[in-house]
Amino acid sequence: MQTLSLCMIVKNEARNLPRSLAPLMPYVDEAVVVDTGSTDGTPELAAQMGARVHHFTWINDFAAARNFSLDQATGDWALWLDGDNRIPEADAALLKSQVQRPGDAILWGTEMVEPDGGRLLQKRFFPRRPDIRFRYRVHEQLCHPPGLAQVITPVRIYHWGYEDRNLRQAKARRNLTLLLAELQERPDDFYFRYQLARHHFFAGELQEAWGQLQEVLAAPDLEAQNQEIARHARLLDAIIRDRLQDLAGALRKFGELVEHYPDYGLAWYHLGLLYFRHNDFATAAQALARFLELGCGHFFLDQPEEKLTLTALLTRAQALRRLARHEEAAAALNEAQRLFPQKPGVWMETAVLARACADFGNARRALDTCLALRPQFRQAQVLLAEMEGLS
Repeated sequence: MQTLSLCMIVKNEARNLPRSLAPLMPYVDEAVVVDTGSTDGTPELAAQMGARVHHFTWINDFAAARNFSLDQATGDWALWLDGDNRIPEADAALLKSQVQRPGDAILWGTEMVEPDGGRLLQKRFFPRRPDIRFRYRVHEQLCHPPGLAQVITPVRIYHWGYEDRNLRQAKARRNLTLLLAELQERPDDFYFRYQLARHHFFAGELQEAWGQLQEVLAAPDLEAQNQEIARHARLLDAIIRDRLQDLAGALRKFGELVEHYPDYGLAWYHLGLLYFRHNDFATAAQALARFLELGCGHFFLDQPEEKLTLTALLTRAQALRRLARHEEAAAALNEAQRLFPQKPGVWMETAVLARACADFGNARRALDTCLALRPQFRQAQVLLAEMEGLS
């Protein structure tokens, strides 16, 4: 029977441990908690919950702390977790079964960011071997010998550490400081330039993000080293060009992207929105249909896939309506109603389409549903008043 060690690094997580550590204790063979300088009683609370607690002097290096936690573990396999992570009980019950396998492998879980719903596939549990270690002081990565099987498990890890805006900003400043320090030591490392580009992108610093992306994309053998980063960097490059009003450059880069990665759903999603914004409704509808067929196809999502799907369905329906392709628009909206019956925007667009088809009865019913879900929906109120004025 293969054994599993839970390995956590923590600092001032006393209020979070009842959600993160305590529920997992029945499902692992041991819990190793490495404290990096708490002042709120975190080590004592972790010990009360049954964990073995160790202390590590913080040296501005997450990888070093994680590797120290692995050194203290005794299990055949390790699962890493942070103090602001939780695994639902149904998924926790699967953990031990996932590591009962004939050969070594890297097992992936899906991190779900609360409350905004972002998603990230991560290497979360793995054989505890000396040649499998973490690297990089921030945005640390698990490095392992090539050739190990890669297995995506159904395990979900919910991460709520960015709920508080001030804490989110503090973490962003800390990460930027560590990224810049690491970049000074590894100026040719594409991974850190990619993370720096993402940091600038989400901070709205588009020129800075674009500059870092050019360094990433110029890295030799980028595709062979990390295909996921290679294609996401190309996607960000195209998105930034669009936001910087370089439409020709954005379309060129999107074209290259979907030609190189024809099954990359997220690229088709952003391309569809770009064409819609620029009133090329036929091409927008076609690109969004491709996205809806493929799904996101991406390890990194900053929005929940459900939100992307809803946006794609509604935008495609609007594009088709403007092309007077009403039956196709209705089909898109029927799918949106099936998947998202509680979303007022679905019924609003249904009403707009019905009115365009002079189907005033269905338009009125859709508006009633919309306003029942959101009574103060101004656009629905205006359309309802217009229709009542015509009757």
